[in-house]
Amino acid sequence: MEIRTLEQLQLQNAASTAKKDASSLDQDDFMTLMLQQLKSQDPFKPTDNTEFISQMAQLTSVSGISEMNENLSTLTGSLYSAQLLDSSALIGKDVLVESSVASLQSSGSVQGQVNLATSTTALDIEIMAPTGEVIAKVPMGPQAAGTTNFEWNGIGLNGERLPPGNYEIRANYLNGNNVEALSTEMRSQVLSVSVPVSGGSPQVQVQGMGSVSLSDIKEIS
Repeated sequence: MEIRTLEQLQLQNAASTAKKDASSLDQDDFMTLMLQQLKSQDPFKPTDNTEFISQMAQLTSVSGISEMNENLSTLTGSLYSAQLLDSSALIGKDVLVESSVASLQSSGSVQGQVNLATSTTALDIEIMAPTGEVIAKVPMGPQAAGTTNFEWNGIGLNGERLPPGNYEIRANYLNGNNVEALSTEMRSQVLSVSVPVSGGSPQVQVQGMGSVSLSDIKEIS
């Protein structure tokens, strides 16, 4: 069995620590190495000015990068807090988001809008069951080109109020002799707000729609 002296073990530990920490030298370590280099150089063959300036530039670069990383970390934390604080003001408010889902509550109505590229003689808003069956309808009649608001009171084709839940909304309009589909924009309440730790747009939890990016919100009321 190999037997080592205390001195050998201390030297081995020192070498191991130096190897482990070599990749994490800071500005003070860099300066210490440069001063040691100046003390140890041959006075008859001093370090070339160009090389010395290059080493100084490396020191400045290391210091600048370290300071920049600290500033960026602080800035990221500040932006995260500011985004979360600003977005929290949306909780409880209604937002307008492009969606084909209507969230019907136990009372009240469902509101939304469509954008017509051209005028029409007939615009219909249909509410469908999960099976695809039309269970309610809002006839809008003739409409001019532009934004048209609609409202569904929750009453089905049978004349009774439908149970609370999420329903699919479909908008159709008559374009000449053809029936064409339209995308719908629905209003619903913001339940909560979150900001990704990795950055990016804040996410809002909208009733009936799930997670929606803040950038996708078209209107707040």
